[in-house]
Amino acid sequence: MYDLPNISEFIDLLKRDRLISTEITAIEYIPSRDAIYEDIEIRNELRGALKNRGIERLYSHQVEGISLIRQGQNVVVMTPTASGKSLIYNIPVIESILENPETRALYIFPLKGLEQDQVKNFNSLLDECLSQKSRPRASRLCMAEVYDGDTTPYRRKKIRENIPNVIFTNPDMIHLAINPFHKKWEDFFKNLKYIVIDEIHIYRGVFGSHVSHVFRRLRRICNYWGSNPQFIACSATIANPKELSETLVGIPFNVIDKTGAPQSGKHFIFLNPLDSPYTEATRIFLKCINSGLRTILFTKARKITELIYKWTIQRAPLLTEKISPYRAGFLPSERREIEQKLFSGELMGVISTSALELGVDIGGLDVCILCGYPGSISSTWQRAGRVGRRYEKNGQESLIVMIAIKDALDHYFISHPEAFLEKPHEASICDPSNKNILKKHLICAADEVYLRADDTVYDINKMSGVIDELVNANSLKTGKLADIWFSRKRMPQREIGIRTIGKPLRLKDESGRHIGDLDGRRIYREAFPGAIYLHRGRQYQVLTLDLENNEALCREVDVNYYTQALSNEYVEIIGIPQRSRIPLSRDVELYHGMMRITYHVIGYDKKNLFDGTKMSRHVIEMPEYIFDTEGIWMVIHKSLANKIVDKGYDLPGTLHAAEHVTIACMPLFALCDKGDIGGYSYAMHPELKLPAIFIYDGYEGGIGLTKRVLDVPVEWIKSAIEIIQNCDCEEGCPSCVQDSQCGSANQPLDKKGAMYFLKLLMAKG
Repeated sequence: MYDLPNISEFIDLLKRDRLISTEITAIEYIPSRDAIYEDIEIRNELRGALKNRGIERLYSHQVEGISLIRQGQNVVVMTPTASGKSLIYNIPVIESILENPETRALYIFPLKGLEQDQVKNFNSLLDECLSQKSRPRASRLCMAEVYDGDTTPYRRKKIRENIPNVIFTNPDMIHLAINPFHKKWEDFFKNLKYIVIDEIHIYRGVFGSHVSHVFRRLRRICNYWGSNPQFIACSATIANPKELSETLVGIPFNVIDKTGAPQSGKHFIFLNPLDSPYTEATRIFLKCINSGLRTILFTKARKITELIYKWTIQRAPLLTEKISPYRAGFLPSERREIEQKLFSGELMGVISTSALELGVDIGGLDVCILCGYPGSISSTWQRAGRVGRRYEKNGQESLIVMIAIKDALDHYFISHPEAFLEKPHEASICDPSNKNILKKHLICAADEVYLRADDTVYDINKMSGVIDELVNANSLKTGKLADIWFSRKRMPQREIGIRTIGKPLRLKDESGRHIGDLDGRRIYREAFPGAIYLHRGRQYQVLTLDLENNEALCREVDVNYYTQALSNEYVEIIGIPQRSRIPLSRDVELYHGMMRITYHVIGYDKKNLFDGTKMSRHVIEMPEYIFDTEGIWMVIHKSLANKIVDKGYDLPGTLHAAEHVTIACMPLFALCDKGDIGGYSYAMHPELKLPAIFIYDGYEGGIGLTKRVLDVPVEWIKSAIEIIQNCDCEEGCPSCVQDSQCGSANQPLDKKGAMYFLKLLMAKG
């Protein structure tokens, strides 16, 4: 065994660096944890195959999960990365296949590519078990196959003709190619015993809301063919694994959330760069590689990934064969090659977007550099879990370096490292009751297996109003006895993208190639003529926008700026609002309900990609976009507004700054991006005749994101106060009250007024 680089010595090296030492705000240590093992009976063939992989005993959470699955329970496993979650479902599935070769299972992963790594491991394990069995029985098995968008039509046909024991796929494929054609999968569905849903924390927001119906439609099809499979879900650490699993699938789950896996010691350095965070990330990355530490550097954009790779090679040409960039825009074969080189140790370092956050096994690394807070505690630990795997048995520790960029949450955690380490994980939110999404999937469900008044999955009584609307719109046809409904459309699934709400806008390049989709407000904010649209890490400039035909023509470009839409908004309250009884100031009333947003893009700014400075401003003509959504709003009494003005603060600027910083805090409590949230503030709302701040879900119909903070109102406001308090700027900056997506170009803003206002919210007297 070669000598491993010493993490503690490397940290001392960083501390001796005169520049880096002044930028370090904290160094924290998370101690190692010993494994907790338990015993369980396993078939001899399987035990032998596991022993050959160095697995002689199972962790306590693995034993608990396998036991519950054997009892027929639906389970969700929430334990850290590299804790052996896949064995929890692979062992019962393989046992069932060995017992009954007719057994079928469906493995669902959120993205194409994640299945490839898993299917190899599964087939290898099953093949080794079969080699110990009698050949006649083993020959009846057709192990596991990937069935996704990269599977050729010829290969798909062969798979359907000779159904394997396990299908590895993704929700998009289930929606478009399996559910609608379930009669071609009769043998599979009749014998389907297990459905495994990996990485369930990814199913949130619009995507999760759609997927919840894809899974419900899948359950209806299983019932149609007489099967009732168990569901086994796995998740990164989130606040609500049971709630999310049950919301996604619509059935009860048992939670396993106490890990027995070992953990090597982790050092965590928080760093606030004096200059460019990207320059500093490059310097530290080079120091790691030169010290013999295998390193992954995560960035938040493809452009930054490529830039840091270019800078690194320029400074150290001899490392050309030892490091590589990695992003979603690479061909699948290119990504597999990089993953394999990382796993084998041929590569010493990789610079990646979020593409390497999930699933794929890249072996054991020593250092994880985060160039920018990833946006959630959950995602941060997912990325940090990429290091410290390989050397747990010999005590090798790992290092995570978080480098702040100019962003409110980055600044919050760099200033409060203890808050980061102590903070609970965010909740993952999706909303199957979103009316726009529900309508689309009821039509799909009726096309697959007609709807009945006594439907086995959907509560038709509760949905009677929605069904009446679909009948009146000629989307559903009522049967003769008025207790069944058929779809009037053939293959409605083709018209529904499960990652958007509404009819998606298709973005195409000049050759006609489809490069992406946008929906709702994002169409107007991100696809106006002149906009720079980012897709799979590449930059495209929008040349024309054709709203009538739902298309935008784009050209791939390589520019050093991004675009920020300038807009006007009007918020109208609709329906009956619900007043929230939460312990905030008596001078403010907080409501939750539906609102109508009129959104109008009037121009855009070009801003420097690296420092956010404005380069130029442009005026454009765009139609208004009007949509209904859910949200929360604060109504400010005149007495409190007068206090703000009497103190000499600007009322519009105060409310605008408070709106920005409270939106910035939303991702602390719900797994979302602040771009998923909209907001607008009024010094005098025309309808209410009082000052007000509105914060809403940026998707038609709403998806439950803003409502989440009503569960934690005090924590929400406190975190906003701390972001402002811990920023040294005078007038407001991107690290506190400025918002890079502000439609008013961050005018007006009163940082000090916002601080005063937010502190008054906490005064309950």
